[in-house]
Amino acid sequence: MMIYTMNTILKFAKQLGTIAAALVFANGAFAQDIDVINIDLLGNSSTINPVVHDSVLIFASDAKNDIVINYFNQEFDRLYQLYSVSLKDKKPNGRPKSFLDKSNRPYNQAAVAFDADNKMHITQNTRVESTIKGAPLAIFDYASTADETDGIPSEVKVRYANAGYPTYSQDGNLMIFVSDVPGGEGGTDLYYCEKVNGRWGAITNMGGVINTRGSEMSPFIHPSGKIFFASNGREDSKKLDIYYTYRTSTGFAEPVRFDVKINSMGDDYGFYYSDDEDWGYFTSNRHGKDKIYFFKQKFPTFNEENEYVEENYCYTFFEESAENYDPDMFSFKWTISDGQQHDGLEVDHCFKGPGDYTIALSVLDKTSGEELFTIAEYAMELRRPVQVNIHVPEKIKAGKKVTFTADNKYLTNITPKDYYWNFGNGVKFKGQKANVTFDKKGTYRVKCGTIADEDPSVRICTWIDVTVE
Repeated sequence: MMIYTMNTILKFAKQLGTIAAALVFANGAFAQDIDVINIDLLGNSSTINPVVHDSVLIFASDAKNDIVINYFNQEFDRLYQLYSVSLKDKKPNGRPKSFLDKSNRPYNQAAVAFDADNKMHITQNTRVESTIKGAPLAIFDYASTADETDGIPSEVKVRYANAGYPTYSQDGNLMIFVSDVPGGEGGTDLYYCEKVNGRWGAITNMGGVINTRGSEMSPFIHPSGKIFFASNGREDSKKLDIYYTYRTSTGFAEPVRFDVKINSMGDDYGFYYSDDEDWGYFTSNRHGKDKIYFFKQKFPTFNEENEYVEENYCYTFFEESAENYDPDMFSFKWTISDGQQHDGLEVDHCFKGPGDYTIALSVLDKTSGEELFTIAEYAMELRRPVQVNIHVPEKIKAGKKVTFTADNKYLTNITPKDYYWNFGNGVKFKGQKANVTFDKKGTYRVKCGTIADEDPSVRICTWIDVTVE
């Protein structure tokens, strides 16, 4: 039987590189402190397309099974089968085992996905010969891991082409998948369909903003609404790199290239991200063979967070005890140690800046103007707030990229080692200048922290609420 293998799909997707990679980050992409670790799952075998479900890591591999029968394609490459391993502290714990109870099926099973109803969908070869050479990839629905059938063909399918790698939105109404159906933008494109009255509607190409003359593959819809995918057709890389986008009122936003530590000079794809965007898994051949890597953000924690305070040295002075004096007989004079004086019971005064000041209130004879005595005198210590100085754009609109900056204007006693941003929308950023796009209207609490270069235990974090229109 002719088998259209996963290796063929991968090779086809990888051979369509474009312009040589440049060490730049387009569209506001970011570089963060991230630990990236190769996960040794099945020895020298390839491991691809990780996904985490119910604290279990599920992936595909061409590893040799313990069972006697092993299936090969026409090139004598081992077929991909699904494996799983439980997680402890986010990392594999134990030896992987076959994911499905019935293992060693005579065709590739390349990836698994779960929809909002917890139903399982597997990308695998079809068993029926097609008009094209071999048996193309398609999406099959399975009742559970104990399902001993070959799966039921998905309601979403294409004719005479490959389709696979589905991903589903959290509300269950959006599905994105990969296909090389004729008429697309490039080698393999991303397509989507929406659920209408409980059934999937027509499939739609995600368009030229997302799809390129190269190939796009392995989409992943994150609970935040971000859509991650791999592409080798964009100008900043000739290999498969991981990008993200999101839906807008008019389609999809311009993709942003993910972190440089995730994207290498090799092929990087098959991306999974935890709900809190703190850790995840992906596939890479940066060291030769396709392997699964674990990554975790090294974003510092700040035990104390304080609201941003606008620098303001203007005050209103009033003395309650002076109300006992007859205003027809007495008047009042405020004397400030910065050299200024004000007449009246209640006065406004603006200091030029921080400092130590003395404020005194005198009672005067209203007829002669003679100063009789002082009824109040106190000291004021005005200090600049100890905080990160955050520069916020004047207007922030949903779907539009804006720039935030930070500086040490109020941090006179320390040297900031770096700045760490949390924009309240799942995006974190390291650096003095940060580009960010808020995809939805609303109020977001933007935090920016820094660590003293002289003493890492000195940490200052400042927050400010911003409105996105």
